[in-house]
Amino acid sequence: SNDGDDAPASPSTEAPQPGPSAPSRPPPPQHTESTGLLHSVLRDNINEGHGGHGTFSPRPSSPVTSFNSYENDTASNASQRGGLDKVINSITGSEDWRKSWHKSVMSRSITNSDRLAAEAGFKANTRMYLSYYFPFLQWMPQYKWSYLKGDFVASLTVASVYLPMVLSLAENLAHVPPINGLYAYVINPLIYAMLGSCPQMIVGPEAAGSLLVGTVVKSSLGTGDDDDDDVLQAQICGIVAGMAGATILLAGIARLGFLDSVLSRPFLRGFISAIGFVIFVDQLIPELGLSRYADEQGVGHGSSVDKIDFMIKNLGRTHKLTFLVAAVSFTIMMVLREMKKRLQPRYPGVAYLPDRFFVVVVSIILSWQLSWEGKGVEVLGTVEAASGHLFTFRWPFQLSHMKHIREGMSTSFLIALLGFFESSVAAKSLGGSDSIQGMQLSPNRELVALGAANVMGACFMSLPAFGGYARSKLNGSTGGKSPMSSVFLSGIA
Repeated sequence: SNDGDDAPASPSTEAPQPGPSAPSRPPPPQHTESTGLLHSVLRDNINEGHGGHGTFSPRPSSPVTSFNSYENDTASNASQRGGLDKVINSITGSEDWRKSWHKSVMSRSITNSDRLAAEAGFKANTRMYLSYYFPFLQWMPQYKWSYLKGDFVASLTVASVYLPMVLSLAENLAHVPPINGLYAYVINPLIYAMLGSCPQMIVGPEAAGSLLVGTVVKSSLGTGDDDDDDVLQAQICGIVAGMAGATILLAGIARLGFLDSVLSRPFLRGFISAIGFVIFVDQLIPELGLSRYADEQGVGHGSSVDKIDFMIKNLGRTHKLTFLVAAVSFTIMMVLREMKKRLQPRYPGVAYLPDRFFVVVVSIILSWQLSWEGKGVEVLGTVEAASGHLFTFRWPFQLSHMKHIREGMSTSFLIALLGFFESSVAAKSLGGSDSIQGMQLSPNRELVALGAANVMGACFMSLPAFGGYARSKLNGSTGGKSPMSSVFLSGIA
């Protein structure tokens, strides 16, 4: 067999002869990422000579045939292109590249990765696909020992600032044991480090999501003895986090990452401002030392208006020492925050001082030395798991949890929506890392990473955790260069 150059051309495959009567062909349009590969080749690049896409560009002497007709191909045509087949078989490493390509096209469509790889001039191999779906295969081979110090210092800084906060989020907003807040910094950053596409992103619980979890916990338990059932509260928290994670994960599998540009920024700002007001009102009750009276009257399950009315009527019952500690701590944090803001232009290093961690440490020492607990001040106490074990695996989607699943479904969807948009804003602001080459920010990969992290965290009854701009920016500015800082943060927590 030969390549068909000496064989006489049949009438159906005769090439058009150039001449003055031949119509001029308009220049081909520019291709974009949305241009189909085969469509653009068959429509634009049929000209004298080879096309612009290499092997798969049809020659003018070749009829445009369908891949479906491969199995009905004649032996005559197969013998005419035998030389070219041998070359392609040697390149692709297959015995019959046409049969393999036919099965591939019949089983799946040409993806963006295939097309972009073909345009770049190399073959899309298995490692390319795996590194897209599992980004840790991309950054781990590039990791250098010189990054280790910066990643560790960054994770230590983030932990000193945000770990004390997550204890408060779990206890006061989500109404779950404090250790369930710590789980969100143990499980979720580790999973995100393997699946996330933003190297410097740090995931963790937010005040808005924790407050929404608390509303589900309170509404599911109602009033009664269940308010003291820490195990049930933790299970409800895991159910809500699991449904939020499953929603995000399914959206990522369905490639709905484009939705990050649908919701407007003013809407998000208004929603977060409303959440901030609700948190402020909700926290005034324990800061005034009125938690016991609020539980007796069932105000904790009421609206913000009910809580404000309760505080006005019971203002005379305020526990003075509790209010003094809360007011002084809040004032110190606000003063330190303003000082850092004013000194930062001249002394940039002050931005990394953990002011909240300082207030927590001083409060612990004073509470221990002055015996505040015996004087009526509520303290956190021992941080331990409600089940009695450090890590207890509980699958959140059980039939016995159907009641709580129904009650928390709408709130879980809202948590997922809010968490994704906050993470998207943070990821776009951070961008990629110069230290890690080849990692491209992908909204669909972010959805999958956040969803998988929250589903896994829900199995240990953690709070929902999403990306946050403040802690991610702190991570990057204190030396974090790679997702290894998330791994270190998980170990510290």
